[in-house]
Amino acid sequence: MYYRIIVDMKLLRTTIVFVLFILLGFAVNAEEKKLKFRGITKDSEFKQIQINISPDLLKTGEFKKLKLNYKKAKNFSIETNKNLIKKKTKFRSAKASEAKNIFKIYKNSVFFLLNTEDEGAIGTGFLVDNSGLVLSNWHVVDGAKSIFVWTHPEKGVVGTDVLFEKVEPYFGQVVAENKDKDLALIKVNGLPKNIKAVNLGSSNEVEIGDDVWAIGHPKSLPWSFSYGMVSQIRPNYKWTYKDGSNHTATVIQMQTPISTGNSGGPLFTNEGKVIGVNTLFQEGGQNLNFAIHINHVKQFIKDNPDVKNINPIGAAIKKDYPNAKTQDSNNNGVTDTWYVDTNNNGKIDTAFIDQDEDSYIEGTMFDENENGVWEILLLDTDKDGKTNKAYVDEDEDKNDDFIAHDYDQDGKWDKYEKI
Repeated sequence: MYYRIIVDMKLLRTTIVFVLFILLGFAVNAEEKKLKFRGITKDSEFKQIQINISPDLLKTGEFKKLKLNYKKAKNFSIETNKNLIKKKTKFRSAKASEAKNIFKIYKNSVFFLLNTEDEGAIGTGFLVDNSGLVLSNWHVVDGAKSIFVWTHPEKGVVGTDVLFEKVEPYFGQVVAENKDKDLALIKVNGLPKNIKAVNLGSSNEVEIGDDVWAIGHPKSLPWSFSYGMVSQIRPNYKWTYKDGSNHTATVIQMQTPISTGNSGGPLFTNEGKVIGVNTLFQEGGQNLNFAIHINHVKQFIKDNPDVKNINPIGAAIKKDYPNAKTQDSNNNGVTDTWYVDTNNNGKIDTAFIDQDEDSYIEGTMFDENENGVWEILLLDTDKDGKTNKAYVDEDEDKNDDFIAHDYDQDGKWDKYEKI
């Protein structure tokens, strides 16, 4: 999956308007449309939603910043591949069966996170809602509005020479934070359907002496699996990070070894229930490791019910166009269309479409004369960041007249098909 960016449509729009005057005599069969013009009338109702801000994909400066961050992510991928230690984890024989089952079932629900804003800080996250809601630590996402998210490779980690290099990251938006409890929620759209949310446990499912299991990425060693025992449960435990941030939460003290990179990962019981978030270890201590108690996690999710329906790409649009009107065209609870007034004259003239709700704008519509009729629909059907198709309503009768194709995606139209 490629990192997603919004195309500069204005240059392509000018090109289309120019060629409208020479498009006579074409009469061939057009292929079936993947996206259609969307109507907007005076009676249209728009759902107003609050969207957190992520990097602005619509400005040149932020465009370059996003490209730079993606380059950082790719460089990180290559270097990580070089440093991977490929060895199988050895489990205690008495726990082998439990370990295999827990890891096999939940490895796909755990993600590798990279924060490019914090000098390449890495961490772990796990899916807590099938809408694409990922939970991690606040200190993992600190300072970032967006996070790169890798899923577990289909071919597995062991023996994979290009673990990250050939697995493209997803774009995640930080949608909620609780600094005091060191928790954060990230919204990721378009995750594979076979990745399911973990089962969250409860306070009565963890006791001193219980066996617990952790999945995470210590020292950039992806999807490491470790085992230990609950040593103590400590209410209102206080700690401070090197940056001076102070935190207080009920934590589970455990012997399960964790280190940098494990932060934000799930702590499982023998039954596969998550009862904590692996968060910190005490340097210089003898196997002193801590996970934030599941009660804080469940309350944090409960306190942020609306983030499930956030479309990460919408935040970028909202940042540039805070008055954009939003629409859920298929009524499934996720915004997929944004209507904007680019010249601030009170009339909608542009619309952005995320048809499959995967946080990628694959269609942009334009109403040049602002009369309520869309004249042009530009498409990036292969989602590579370049427009390759356009539908044009030449006489503005709300019916497409022809399709333009840019097969080599060089910004020049190669073929026109009259409809």
